[in-house]
Amino acid sequence: MGEPSQITFKPMTLALVGAGVLAASTALLPLEYRPWNFSAIGALALFAAARLGFWRGLGATAVALAIKEVGVYLIYGFPPYPLSAVYFTMYAAFGWYFLRKTESPLKIGTVALSASLLFFVVSNFVSWLEQAYPYGYSLAGLADCYTAAIPFYRGTLSGDLVFTGVLFAAHAVLSRAYFPAERVAVAVEARETEDRP
Repeated sequence: MGEPSQITFKPMTLALVGAGVLAASTALLPLEYRPWNFSAIGALALFAAARLGFWRGLGATAVALAIKEVGVYLIYGFPPYPLSAVYFTMYAAFGWYFLRKTESPLKIGTVALSASLLFFVVSNFVSWLEQAYPYGYSLAGLADCYTAAIPFYRGTLSGDLVFTGVLFAAHAVLSRAYFPAERVAVAVEARETEDRP
């Protein structure tokens, strides 16, 4: 998968990705201070892949996920869950494919919502297949699994929408005010100019 532009060093975008990695630490806050599953990792994957390219975005997401997994293990004793990497790779793919050429709030919000919903559907289907809780291999068991996951999904959805909005809005504002070379429109224009015969 390619990179979003020919500009290789993007200080403002890298700073926002760094802030997103730090925001992943929200998953380590005590439960009384945050909704369960409220995290910046999905939003970071969308943003970093859209603005830095798929592989760099995936790398930033891996760092954030490692911080979260190690922290959750040390604080709560839950072992790392390898499939988390697969789930957040889906977010990065959505960001790279759908958002690298746009600053549209509607499109960004729609993609964030879609990625979050896909995460919910896939992760809970896998949970049902693994029988993490004994729901039983039946349609009723699958429905019970999804129903039980709704309270957790509220935090996931909130985190995805809040942090996605913050990261993409900050990028749009800062690229117009202070870092014009990092604007999405400039990058798209440069690519289109290079592609002309």
